[in-house]
Amino acid sequence: MLARCMILVAIALTACDFNGDKAGPLGGSLTVGGQVVDFQTGAALDVAASVSTSGLEPAPKVTSQGADFTIEGIPENSAFQILASAPPSHRATFSQAVIVTSSDLDGVKAPAVSEMFLSSLAAAFQVTPSAAKGVVFVHLVDDAGKARSGVAATNLTITGAKGPYFLDANMMPAAAANTSSNSGWVVFFEVPVGTVSLGQPAGATVTLDMAVSPLNAGTVTIADAKVSDGAPKLPSNVSFAAQIVPIFATRGCTACHSGGGIGKDLGGLTLDGPSSKIYKELVEERPNTRVRISSPETSLVLTMPSRESPPDGHPNVTFTGPLDPDYLKLLVWIREGAKEN
Repeated sequence: MLARCMILVAIALTACDFNGDKAGPLGGSLTVGGQVVDFQTGAALDVAASVSTSGLEPAPKVTSQGADFTIEGIPENSAFQILASAPPSHRATFSQAVIVTSSDLDGVKAPAVSEMFLSSLAAAFQVTPSAAKGVVFVHLVDDAGKARSGVAATNLTITGAKGPYFLDANMMPAAAANTSSNSGWVVFFEVPVGTVSLGQPAGATVTLDMAVSPLNAGTVTIADAKVSDGAPKLPSNVSFAAQIVPIFATRGCTACHSGGGIGKDLGGLTLDGPSSKIYKELVEERPNTRVRISSPETSLVLTMPSRESPPDGHPNVTFTGPLDPDYLKLLVWIREGAKEN
């Protein structure tokens, strides 16, 4: 399950509005500190590690010493991944999503997968990894964040990848397994680069909520996936005034997209004031752009705050994926006709 973290900041960053145009400065600046650790043991690496981030634009300032790192200049209400590596012993590895809201965070563990462990898994699962693709480790967890066992392979898909392959309770390869063990870990090899997420196959007995995550050629991505029984549950009869408008304040959008806020009314998009004003900005001011009733998933109000490949220029990622509760409210509201209700 994604660990929701809190953080606070005061630095100006470049931003975009929901038209994709460059706009004024984005306020807010938080600091995250932690260590790069070995994926298997959880112990801090005893060698110098390099650290960067994915999902923030421009990239925040990173300082590191040994396994310790500090990341400064993170916008409030952001979701991002840490990329940690320590060659030649450990492969460059993207962490699970770190979600920050309004407070600094310390003690973050950024895992790096050892080359020895990767080689042992490839041998056990009889896979020959190529340099042009990547590896994804998914941790299946329940609502409380505890490892979820018994999830069938038929529920687990990543388009174009080889797998799923399961790890046993001791994090060792279970070549004959077709369901998750008490560890909850599953591995995919030969995953196409770009952004990666778990599919929702038709007839699946569970819903898998995993953040859309980055993957580069020759790298590893680690992600948590919350497992819920049954099909995804969508909201219905979504009210613009009661359910949509509050999203912009709680997710930090209003603070930047406001004529009186730090963002100085970024790119002409204002998300404060009465709901009638916000509705006009989203739906009427630029028809079929910020809100697209004919193709709701392509509405900029959904795509700009989401992770895309290539990145769309929005300074941060707000919605971790298409099952984010606020994303779903917006999506269903648009599907229902984007009414001013």
